[in-house]
Amino acid sequence: MKTLPITAIFISILSTSLPAQQLTSGNVLGNISIIDRNLGDISQQIKIPRRLAPFALSSLPNVDKLTTKPLTALPDSLSIETVTGKKLWLDVEVEQGWRAVQGQWLLLADDLSKAHLIEQGAVIINESRYSGLGMALLRFNVPQAIDSKKALIKILSAKASMSLARNHIYQSQSQTSQLVDEKLVDKKLKTEKQSNAACQLKVKVGIVDSAIDTNHYAFKQANITAKSFLPAELAVSVKHGTVIASLLVGKTEQLVPLLPQGKIYSAEVFYQQSDYVQGATLSAMIAGINWLIEQDVKVINMSLAGPDNKILQTVLTLAMAKGALIIAAAGNEGPAAPPMFPAAYKDVIAVSAIDQLQQPYRWSNRGDYVDYSALGVNVLTAQSGQRVGRESGTSIAAPHVTAALACLIAKFSVDKNQLLEKLNESTIDLGPRGKDPIYGVGAIVSR
Repeated sequence: MKTLPITAIFISILSTSLPAQQLTSGNVLGNISIIDRNLGDISQQIKIPRRLAPFALSSLPNVDKLTTKPLTALPDSLSIETVTGKKLWLDVEVEQGWRAVQGQWLLLADDLSKAHLIEQGAVIINESRYSGLGMALLRFNVPQAIDSKKALIKILSAKASMSLARNHIYQSQSQTSQLVDEKLVDKKLKTEKQSNAACQLKVKVGIVDSAIDTNHYAFKQANITAKSFLPAELAVSVKHGTVIASLLVGKTEQLVPLLPQGKIYSAEVFYQQSDYVQGATLSAMIAGINWLIEQDVKVINMSLAGPDNKILQTVLTLAMAKGALIIAAAGNEGPAAPPMFPAAYKDVIAVSAIDQLQQPYRWSNRGDYVDYSALGVNVLTAQSGQRVGRESGTSIAAPHVTAALACLIAKFSVDKNQLLEKLNESTIDLGPRGKDPIYGVGAIVSR
């Protein structure tokens, strides 16, 4: 529709409202002039918005920068302190995003390497001999100028450099999804059973984890021997170890332990990095594993993961040579993530997680190194502080395989290969037929 000018509209109104008579041009022009002035005043009051420049897509921030950090994220540098505020070490981010004790390294001990390091300003923390493993390690701090493998191998012999490794920090592989007040749970939850016992035999297993809240009512009848490998003045973390121990020997109205008659040897190595994450230094893990070997523990659960490390690989190889079976969490970094260690080492038994419908846990690592899968999603466990709650992760799946192997060792006097063959016979083959990168050989399900 064509729009008439406002002035023309007003003229039309005037022409229809006045009597049919001849108007003088002077009066009409005067009225038009007044109308034009009024319109001009109105137009001055209207604020015309400023025309903005075209929106540039290139000015948008990168989507990666818009994503929020997960609750498990840690600062680049984290001071680990005593209860009185004394700094013990700096927990820092190092190569490839892994974490380690700042400036601290490990090396198979020899006098010549020790002398060369001291000449370059290194401070020897200790030279430890591990009788269970049959090895000796040198732990030392270095100045910032030589705090890299590239710099240190110039100081050491070629042979010594082969065992050089940072004092890396490994992390627990589970996440609390829901806390439950057992006194207020509904009828359905009260009748729910998370698992059946793997066996009723008096077996023993070791866990390399945090301390256990042994005051929890779930452990009222549990048989637990524990030893700490952390500085005495460091606040004790009991979160993760309590969860793992409850799967194995914890008993409540709801919790059915995998090993009702089992005995746990708990090597306490985890400290609290944040409210959501626990970390363990490699040096503490080594001392804990050595102690478990000295206690003649043949099945060791390691519900933790981290980087490839030559010293860790050597330690586990020695432990397995002593007859130990090492079961480790495959990792919770997701299907596309690279392998996690110690799970990915040869002969270490790696466990991924599945839910109650036997579907893979969405954050579970996948790869050729995965050996078995087990229940690890929304599993009811004991929690520190007299609570129960649901946990998810490959940390939760690993104890199912640990318990199954402990039972088989108690039943059969066979070598490791025959033992694994018997374990394979008890699995449920999920996914593609045979071993696959999601479920491994198959799922271990307690019946």
